[in-house]
Amino acid sequence: MSRIFTIATLAATLFASCLKEGNDTLVLPLPDGKIPYSVIPSNLQDSLLDNGFVINEGITPPSIEGVYLISPHTLLYASDGYSNAFFDITMTFANQKARGMVTYAERQRDTVEGTSISAQVIGHDSCFTMYCFQNLSEYSGPDQLWTCRIATVVSGIATAKGFRNCQYSYIMLDKEAVNEEYYSQLAEKETFRIYYDGDSIATKIR
Repeated sequence: MSRIFTIATLAATLFASCLKEGNDTLVLPLPDGKIPYSVIPSNLQDSLLDNGFVINEGITPPSIEGVYLISPHTLLYASDGYSNAFFDITMTFANQKARGMVTYAERQRDTVEGTSISAQVIGHDSCFTMYCFQNLSEYSGPDQLWTCRIATVVSGIATAKGFRNCQYSYIMLDKEAVNEEYYSQLAEKETFRIYYDGDSIATKIR
């Protein structure tokens, strides 16, 4: 009898922790409201915090679906000493799920596009932080000039008009370019930059 109970309990546990997708089974960890060290290591999270970036932890984030514009996109800190001008960023959040999963994409000008990998939202009340891996690329017509893989973090306070106190940061993980000129324009690997919206709100444009 005890064996039957053990098997039934194990089966129930596996069913509760798995999400079926076609013929494959994807096991999703329970959210703990923090950025995993597998995405951003603890030392880099500490560096972000030490240089003014806010990480809003929690398992009850607000809804952040919509399209938002960070303008003016202003530098707060760059670990590589970079200090040039920056283009505004349009951020799109869609398909947010109860477990915090979300689809994220961004655009700078009409030539630089980013697509998220495993984006997640954490936070509490109206305060949120979205983190993800992201592939970011620039094109000239059909030709790709460069591409990089970054860890991206966006924080703020969700309001009807947009994200108040919006911050944006990325950590360079890997990069490729068609030539040395474009390669050298990209941040060095393992460096990070922190930005914020210069007028204190990333406006919700739709």
